[in-house]
Amino acid sequence: MLSKILLILLVVLLLFVLISIGIGYTISAPRYKGPISDHFDGNEFFTPNAPKPGGFKEVIGWQLNHERTQPWGAFHNNQPGPPPPARVSGDPVRVTFVNHSTVLLQFDGLNVLTDPIYEQRVSPFSFAGPKRNCPPGVRFEDLPKIDLLLLSHNHWDHLEIGTVKKLCARDQPRIVCPLGVKAFLEQHGCQNVSELDWQQSVSLNPQTTVHCVPAQHFSGRGLFDRNGTLWAGYVVDNKTAGKLYFAGDSGYGPHFRAIGEQFGPLRLALIPIGAYKPNWFMSPVHCNPAEAVQIHEDVRSEQSVAIHFGTFPLADDGETEPVDDLRKALIAKNIPAQRFRALKAGEGFILNSRP
Repeated sequence: MLSKILLILLVVLLLFVLISIGIGYTISAPRYKGPISDHFDGNEFFTPNAPKPGGFKEVIGWQLNHERTQPWGAFHNNQPGPPPPARVSGDPVRVTFVNHSTVLLQFDGLNVLTDPIYEQRVSPFSFAGPKRNCPPGVRFEDLPKIDLLLLSHNHWDHLEIGTVKKLCARDQPRIVCPLGVKAFLEQHGCQNVSELDWQQSVSLNPQTTVHCVPAQHFSGRGLFDRNGTLWAGYVVDNKTAGKLYFAGDSGYGPHFRAIGEQFGPLRLALIPIGAYKPNWFMSPVHCNPAEAVQIHEDVRSEQSVAIHFGTFPLADDGETEPVDDLRKALIAKNIPAQRFRALKAGEGFILNSRP
């Protein structure tokens, strides 16, 4: 009898493993195939001279020893912000924080959206995974026509394919993504995709160039595509509006100072501040608020806006900790709070005309 029970348990375990592998394979994205470089070994991408992100063993260690000291509250059913204008002309830059790393930038008649996500969870499953704690600050139907999508990498909280497909169907925007991500987008019917390596650029029009710049992170959507595509940030250089930087998702590293030396001063920088605890696990891939303030200085940003906080509980930092710690870090550096703003979902402001 005991041997029969053990056999049944073994079969159940085997089925579970096989199903998990099948799901992991199904949700994995295509891997990039191309020449070896200083950040691609022919199979995987990596950030040169950076600490290696934790693997399965470290993930289990973190899950068994959470360090969350400030819980996330109940769902905030906040009202959305007002609809943004259809266009913004000239050199003012209108910045609207939608949620997480989704920001609408409007300048010189262009509408640019970063890492759009409107789904309830950042997960391959509708019933499991980190769930949003507040609605998007701008309703999808209130978004103006989007001309350019900037995608930093293929993690579920940055490349939410349902949202991207809806935008592609509605607006047919130009999409700029890192190496390897184009194949996944085209599998889902998205066209007009420009795939860039670090230090490559693409012109949108005679006035506007998008530069792909390094970040310190990793990639993957399933079990079989870890680091199979690149991660990146972008500098949008517009002759009228100036240089606008989207850092994407990144741990702190020397690449930020290099970006400042190459492109600075920057008129605007979108810099992540959340998902940084526990530091021993998160620091290779996410910067903390004090590091975000250092990034603000490294890239020579005139105005910075916080991203990657307050929407999804992805790490052990509490709901308001990133903003609280950002405030403390700015005070410690004697930087005015208005120089590095943490906006509420749906909140927007205008960088006025330059002198």
